[in-house]
Amino acid sequence: MTTLAVENIVAGYEKGLPIVRGVSFAVAAGEIVTLLGPNGAGKSTLAKAIAGLVPERGGGIALDATRITAPAHALVRAGIAFVPQTDNVFARMTIRENLEIGAAVLPRPRRAGRIAAMLETFPALAARPKLPAGRLSGGQRQMLAIARALIPEPRVLLLDEPSAGLSPALVAGVFSGIAAIAQQGVAVVLVEQNVAAALGIAHRALVLVEGRIAHDGPAPPLRDGKLLARLFLGRAEGAEAA
Repeated sequence: MTTLAVENIVAGYEKGLPIVRGVSFAVAAGEIVTLLGPNGAGKSTLAKAIAGLVPERGGGIALDATRITAPAHALVRAGIAFVPQTDNVFARMTIRENLEIGAAVLPRPRRAGRIAAMLETFPALAARPKLPAGRLSGGQRQMLAIARALIPEPRVLLLDEPSAGLSPALVAGVFSGIAAIAQQGVAVVLVEQNVAAALGIAHRALVLVEGRIAHDGPAPPLRDGKLLARLFLGRAEGAEAA
């Protein structure tokens, strides 16, 4: 069943200069869709447009078949969560205080329970809830950012480059956590430059080239790199390599 439907989105920071040019795709509950493509292809802009952080110049999104056009904070309440690549935690605040900010959108009786659930899900955070987020490792920061985004129990989780700046060992832990989140029924859209890690957990892959989808299909066929290389170079799917 489709959870998120992106319908012919056109988006960009300035009117008349679109970065995303008519992109459509759908994500089912429990599915991980990774957005791949060369630098400047529009991957992060697309994720931010879905989250309400970049203006949509055309098209739109639907959540559970209901069209949504709202500011970012309203999209959070509707069930869409976004974890940015950088500045995704409040470094001077403790782990628990970061989680409390994520819980602020919930009715007061639900907040403590959701915070407790996230601390149980991420034991590394539960061990020192009073530790300032700025003292966490890169992988722990990503987990805190993801935990905070999950507190309102979103239907869709958008992640922008969660592996950025992490060691291979930390990447493995973060991506294992993302896979576990999808298994709980959350639709995941993953923007990632670490192609091998993304394809290792994704069910489907979209390749963006110059703001348009050059490929939409199962992730496994892209793992050998040949088709992906052609797509990154902007050749049409099935075209002969130069």
